[in-house]
Amino acid sequence: MLTITNDTVRYGVDADGGRCHDLLGTRCDPYVNKLLTGEEFDYCCHSNLTRAILPYRLTELDVHDVLNIFQVTGLEDDRYFMKASPARKGDFFEFFAEIDLLCAISTCPGGDLSVPLWGPDAGDPLAVCRPLGVEVHQPAAELLAGWTSPPPADYRGNHGMSQPAFRPA
Repeated sequence: MLTITNDTVRYGVDADGGRCHDLLGTRCDPYVNKLLTGEEFDYCCHSNLTRAILPYRLTELDVHDVLNIFQVTGLEDDRYFMKASPARKGDFFEFFAEIDLLCAISTCPGGDLSVPLWGPDAGDPLAVCRPLGVEVHQPAAELLAGWTSPPPADYRGNHGMSQPAFRPA
């Protein structure tokens, strides 16, 4: 779907095994928030993404897995952890869309994760929320010379299931 072409955050792997640009976790959502806090909260990433795609006649069922750009996460003793983002003003994450994409973004309501979100030391995440910018560029024609979009997968199976043949009446 896309190829990452540039990334100014060169985080690597930290001492705890944490990495930047999380694919391990999901996004925060109002369902888990209600379970954890007992409170309604509709400004989490899932709700933000759902509102962003509504004008395209899509629903929350169309909000799929996310790429948590600039988030540092990892697993330690089978527990998921998050750390403060190393991103600074001017950092960017660049990709080349290999097919037409609808991308929705949400700034994490937990801010840059530099303050604890839960427990006795919990802080105000709004104080560390940072805006995100988006720029869309058309590559120069010479950069696209000889390139073609990848073809759709030619899988014609039925996931191991067989169905009776359709016989019109």
